[in-house]
Formats: sequence, structure tokens, C-alpha cells
Amino acid sequence: MRLFIKHNFYLKIFIVLLFFVPYSCKKTDTLKQKDENADFVYQWYKFMAEIQLPNPASAAPIAGRNFAYIGVGLFESVQAGIKGGSSLSLKLYEMPAMPTADLSKEYLWSASANAAMASMFKLFLAGPGLTSANTTSIDSLEAANHNRFQSLASADVLQRSQAFGRSIATAIYNWSTTDNFTMASDGWVPPVFPGAWVPTSNPPTIAGAYLGKSRPFLKYTLTALAPPIPVPYSTDPSSQFYKEAKEAHDLGGATTATPANAATARWWADAGGPGVGYSAPYHLVSIVTNLLERNKSGLWKAAEVYVKSLIGVKDGPLITFRSKFHYNLMRPITYIRQNIDPNWNPVLPNPAYPDYPSGLVSNFGPVIQVLIREFGDVPVTDDTYKWRGLPAREFSSLSVMLKEASDSRIYAGIHYRFTQDMSVAMAIELGNEIFKIEIVRP
Repeated sequence: MRLFIKHNFYLKIFIVLLFFVPYSCKKTDTLKQKDENADFVYQWYKFMAEIQLPNPASAAPIAGRNFAYIGVGLFESVQAGIKGGSSLSLKLYEMPAMPTADLSKEYLWSASANAAMASMFKLFLAGPGLTSANTTSIDSLEAANHNRFQSLASADVLQRSQAFGRSIATAIYNWSTTDNFTMASDGWVPPVFPGAWVPTSNPPTIAGAYLGKSRPFLKYTLTALAPPIPVPYSTDPSSQFYKEAKEAHDLGGATTATPANAATARWWADAGGPGVGYSAPYHLVSIVTNLLERNKSGLWKAAEVYVKSLIGVKDGPLITFRSKFHYNLMRPITYIRQNIDPNWNPVLPNPAYPDYPSGLVSNFGPVIQVLIREFGDVPVTDDTYKWRGLPAREFSSLSVMLKEASDSRIYAGIHYRFTQDMSVAMAIELGNEIFKIEIVRP
């Protein structure tokens, strides 16, 4: 009798669980399986490019850093709704725990992301580059998206989702303030040795000497350094170094570059100033957005690809600037004027830091490698400057596009070819490290 009662008790428990567990799991699975449309995210990135265009450009590492944090915040604002998703606080270096969603309640993750992006754009782009009119425009776009979302969820769901997104934005911004990021070089004294870099601007300017000490996103980046300079410095006209400098002279001179090469240099440098050229990283974001739209990616995939891509535009420059000020290699302009042609000028002005490795490749390279790992080495169109009447650039593959971006710095008279080739190899390695981050489990 006692045995029957015991079994009867467990039978009742089993029956209760039979009805309760599927309902509970069904609610959680629905929250974590139903993808949402990402069109509003694409709209946000395009919108920010447009309103920033007339404003003075930030230094590329600064703008890249800000957009990298925004990418992390976008992912965190929706990851609780992704099947297999988990917070990046478990994967990124010294990232604190993020606010958590109450999955016993309903959320519209689009509303969360919309609120998070509006908040982060105002937080990270605050200052001279963001006018009061810009802020009003951000608020208007957030409200317009909110109005569209009203047909998808109740008022309390939208309010809960927005509050969660804003809490993520605040947490991400607060974390960012502790990363020791600076472009200053106060107190740094350039070393003197044959082939050493000297500032080329007038007055002499040095930027980013301590950038390599900034906190990265990946532990891998903490100590990563470029390989030793592959071509020994020499002024002998028969040496490989002289030949590399002569190539920069011929291909990247203001009077010797072909019109096509000069145009390529300007395309990838986003040169031209306010209203004419995009500041970093809008060119890169445009390429990422085009691929996501072409693949009709939903919100989950978009959040994953944006965050992995944009991690590269923060960590890439950290490795590069650490390496630049470790090796302190002379720029082609200095070598050429000392050894080949004292009156030579490059197509584009030289940046205020040493040559090796390449800053531009440190931005574009990891991003393009992440895209290759995600979508394959697919054909791609870069129409970033169609609004200027410039024809889109068609590439047979992403790797071909990276090759042109890399070569563009030789055409600009800014880098040696060995610098570019080594920088591409470094960027691919970093892109592969980023792609390993398992932010969405199978």
C-alpha cells in the first residue's frame, strides 16, 4: 500500500510536469528562436554615416573604437533572444557582467536594439562631431522605429524591451571609459638609428605612441606584435629596401602616380574632408551592411556579424600601433627625399606615426577576413561613394578587394609593399582569432 501511494505521488508529479514543462519550454524557445527583421539596424548605420558626413572626422582609431563598442552593445541588447546566444562578458577581455533580461517575460528584441543603438550613438559620438540637430535626428529615428514596433508588441513589452536596451547601452559605455584609450604621445621621444622614423608634418606631430597599451577586446591582442621588418634597411641602390622605396616613389608620387592609382588611393583613404569623404569606420560598415542585406540576414545574424567585424577595428589598430612604435620604421617620404628625389611629394599626406605595419590594413583586413569566414570569399560591390557620382567598384572576391585596399597605400606614397603584405597576413590572423569567438553556439 505504501509503495502504491509513493508511486501514485510520483505519477501526479509527472503529470504536472508533463503539462507545465512543455509550456515553459515553449515560451522560452519561442523567445529564442523567432528571428526578427534587421532592416532598422541597417537603417541606423546608414543614417549615422549621413549625419556624420558634414562633421570633422575623428582619428580612425577613435572612430573605430567607438563603433566597436556600439557593435558589442548591439549584440548584448539582443543576445538573450538568440537560440544558443550568450553574453560576450564571458568571452571578451575584462568585460563585466551585463544587465540580464527576465526571460519569464516577453520582449521585442528589435525594440531593445533600437533603444540601445540610439543611446550608444549619443553616448559614444558626443562632442563636436555630434550637433544638437544630430541628436534630435537620432531621437526622431528612434521614435519612428518605436511607432512601427507598436504593431508587433504591446505597450508593456515595448517599454520593458526599451529599458533593457538602454541599460545595456549605459553598461557598455561605462565599461568603455576604463580601457585606457588615448591617441596622445606626450613624453614619447623618437629613437634615433639608421632608418628610424621622424615626424613628417610641419610642425612635427606624433600620434598614438601609447595606443598599444589600451585594453583590447581579445586576450590574444594583449601582447600580439608584428613580425620583424622583413626587408633590412639599406641605402644601397641595389638593395631590396631601396627598390621598395623606388616603387613607392614611382607608383605613389604626386606627379608620377597614374590617375587610376591616385583615385584608388583616395577611395580607400576616404579622403577629401567634411562632406566629401567618410571618416572611419563608415566605409567598412557600408561593406558589412551591403553583404548582410544581400544575404537577407535577420537581426540575430546581423548582430553577430557586426560585432565580430567591429571587434577588428578596435583590436587591429592596437596591435598595429604597438608594433609601429616598437619598430619605428622610416616612412617612404623621408627615405625618398634623402636617397632618391629631394623634391618628391606623395599623393596623400603622411600620418603622424611610423610606417610599419599599415594602419589602414589593420582596420580593413580583420573585418574582411571575418566576412570571408562568414560568407565565403564571395564577389562584392563597394558603392560607398556612389553619392559623389563615382562608379561602384566591383570585385571578384572579398580577398581581391582587400588586396586593392592594401595596394592603395603604395599608390598613396605612404607605405612600402613589404609593409602592406605583412600587414595583410597579420590582419588575416586576427580575423581568424575573432571568428573563433563562439558567441552563438550551434
